[in-house]
Amino acid sequence: MEIEFKENYLQELYEEGKTKDKRFKSNPQLIKQYIKTVNKLKSATKIEQLYQLSSLNYEKKQGDLKGKSAVYINQQFRLIFEEIIDASPPHEIKILEIEEISKHYE
Repeated sequence: MEIEFKENYLQELYEEGKTKDKRFKSNPQLIKQYIKTVNKLKSATKIEQLYQLSSLNYEKKQGDLKGKSAVYINQQFRLIFEEIIDASPPHEIKILEIEEISKHYE
């Protein structure tokens, strides 16, 4: 799957392992886990494979985040993303657009 980043800081964290965003400067363990999580998403060829990786705890969101999906980075943080489906048959998910890192239950 192809990965796109909606925000600059997400791409910086993945490619460089650091960002100017103050929220993540003091948490190198979170950055390592974030990179691992994005790599797992990238290696999947079908969304069904994300269900099989129990450590990700993949789920379709409801309520305010309806239309989005999430996976766990660690017990405290999750990665919110949108699945972009290919317009031509077989209409598989081609791109995951990563939107944010959020604290779980906030």
